[in-house]
Amino acid sequence: MRLLDRVPELVVVFDDQARVRWMNQTACTLMGYRLEDIVGISAFDFVHPDDLGYMLSSWEKRVGNPDEPGLIVQSRVLSSDGAWRAYEIIGVSLLDDDAIGGMVVTARDLSRQSALADSPARLRSMVDRTTDIVLLLDALGRFSFANRRLTVLSGHDSDRIIGRTWTEILHPDDVEAASAWFDQLIAGGDGATSRVQVRLAGPGHTSVHVELHGTNQIADPLIEGIIVSARDVEELVAMQRVLEERNERLSHAVTHDQLTGLYSRRAFVDAVGDVITLRRDRDRRGAPSDVIVLFCDLDGFKGVNDSHGHAVGDRVLQEIAARLEQTVRDSDIIARYGGDEFTVLLGHDEPAASVSALVARLTGALTTPVTIDEITTRVGVSIGVSREPADTAEVDSLLSAADAAMYNRKRSARAGREAPDPS
Repeated sequence: MRLLDRVPELVVVFDDQARVRWMNQTACTLMGYRLEDIVGISAFDFVHPDDLGYMLSSWEKRVGNPDEPGLIVQSRVLSSDGAWRAYEIIGVSLLDDDAIGGMVVTARDLSRQSALADSPARLRSMVDRTTDIVLLLDALGRFSFANRRLTVLSGHDSDRIIGRTWTEILHPDDVEAASAWFDQLIAGGDGATSRVQVRLAGPGHTSVHVELHGTNQIADPLIEGIIVSARDVEELVAMQRVLEERNERLSHAVTHDQLTGLYSRRAFVDAVGDVITLRRDRDRRGAPSDVIVLFCDLDGFKGVNDSHGHAVGDRVLQEIAARLEQTVRDSDIIARYGGDEFTVLLGHDEPAASVSALVARLTGALTTPVTIDEITTRVGVSIGVSREPADTAEVDSLLSAADAAMYNRKRSARAGREAPDPS
């Protein structure tokens, strides 16, 4: 121990919990602590907050690799006078060594160096403390360098990653796109640049979204590789996701009825116009087809609102909408056209018999009694049908014809109910 007290480097021994067991006289002198005052204190109490994440990760890696020294790293360490001083540190785990049983760390005070601004240690320290990941990849996509931000952000050990293929740290779903991006940079030649967004695979099936900016510097004899900077865009991706969801909700609100979730009147009119155009274009290349619209108006719905209130009436409309969706096919488009009016655009041209069968099924489904909170009520329905050839159909005429057909059905039903009994 007396020999270690005389070496110019700091030597500190920690236990398996990273608590100080011993330090040499050089360490005591440079840091300003007495050995008896510092024994038992955690090493991480002396690490600068900005360096803590990396040093914790580095400790875990060293513990997991006994007898294997780590790479030289830099960290700011707290002295007794409250000042932060930069040290160049290397550690080796001898926890399994019966004679030592600790983590042995040696450190060199960087503030003592002359021309520190030009030193490799300072340059490495500056790169390590950038907010971006900095990587250097060779022409085969293997790591030549990775700063400690990689460890802090994704958990990958920048000390042990040298020589490995860079796609190993990516989310599996992004490997193909990232490989294509790298190949494009190689093919682009000297000075080629490109960006791509990928996910870094982290511990425990986690991932971090980053934007990679690569520059081809293989021709530079001092670099001979692809320089890659990676910026954490997790918050940006989350914000984009929120905006997309908000836009989807706004778009849905514009095109769908808020109460029933069916298409709104405006969206239905647009859908009819789209179908006419598509059928018209298709029919020029084949057999002519018709566009068919159904107009449904509930009979007696006002009495539901008057007798049981609008809350019950709204739930009846929701049930009617659900029955419509259950009765028509997936290719058909349904809309709440007005208060108690619903429309259906058939997805395919149908023969008259099939349309009549659909009208019968809809009539049966919509006139079946509805029970809401022990209140059972029933509405009637009048359904009008309009059909026009796609090559001459117009949106307004189709809807007007369906509306008129519905009112004819309603008048006919009312006349039938009011006719005198012949008996």
